[in-house]
Amino acid sequence: MSAVRSGALYDEHVLLGAEFEDGCHGLCAVRSYPSEAPLGEAAGEGAVLCDLTGLAYELVSGASSSSLLHAATCGPDPQVGSAAFECVLTGDGALVSVPLVMRTGDSECALLDFGLRGEVLSGWLGFVRGIEQDGEAPFADASVEPAADMLVPLLLAGGSARSVLLDYLESPAQLPVPGAVASVRLDAIPALVCHLPQVGSLPESYVLLVPPAYARVLWRSLLSFTEVAPVGHVAVRELFLGALPWGDAVSSQDLVPLTLGELRAWGVLRPELDFIGARSLMNAQP
Repeated sequence: MSAVRSGALYDEHVLLGAEFEDGCHGLCAVRSYPSEAPLGEAAGEGAVLCDLTGLAYELVSGASSSSLLHAATCGPDPQVGSAAFECVLTGDGALVSVPLVMRTGDSECALLDFGLRGEVLSGWLGFVRGIEQDGEAPFADASVEPAADMLVPLLLAGGSARSVLLDYLESPAQLPVPGAVASVRLDAIPALVCHLPQVGSLPESYVLLVPPAYARVLWRSLLSFTEVAPVGHVAVRELFLGALPWGDAVSSQDLVPLTLGELRAWGVLRPELDFIGARSLMNAQP
């Protein structure tokens, strides 16, 4: 298996006896480990750690990246330093997916998809980026590219996640609040830390975006905490799809038609109905 396909932490997963599965963009993903603790137990008072390599993990950047995301997503435009789950629809109002959108700069966002429709999302964003109107390409100055080789995505979730991360910091104030992403040093390791929004019954969760050169050191350090247990993507999908209100809708590869009422109930709809798919949703109302 090549280094590109295997990801920065592949050898660590082999040492733990991981079972692998095919992930997005040709990367292998950890399906599970033979010694995984029951998910409810590990994500309750303890914490679970997962290498998210192999999920749909995209960087949308460039001068027209904000315009592209405004067109492609249904919720409020994310401000720099914010993080939110954003719904993405096709032109006929069917659900593409509901990725986590982390606004990491004036002209860049990182997207992570925890459902089963990551490949669909990646393809759709690429399609939207290439849309032309009246001979003009409004999003030509944006790029959509896989981000796994830039920063390694790790998930730390559960009742002990916050206390574990605080052990690396000089002050609790350095951790971002729910729905925020910030540049943080975990001891000597630079990282982007996203505190996931408090949605549904999702336990306290953090995504750590770590330079590949530091990923192995941080992975081993986090697993040195007795309350932290490694889990694979199957367990993480079970956790997220069971906790988030749109979990059932993104649990298969089938296109799912939605209504404006459902989007409002999920909390992912902005008042201005100016996104791709909005016209179809309005026409479908009784």
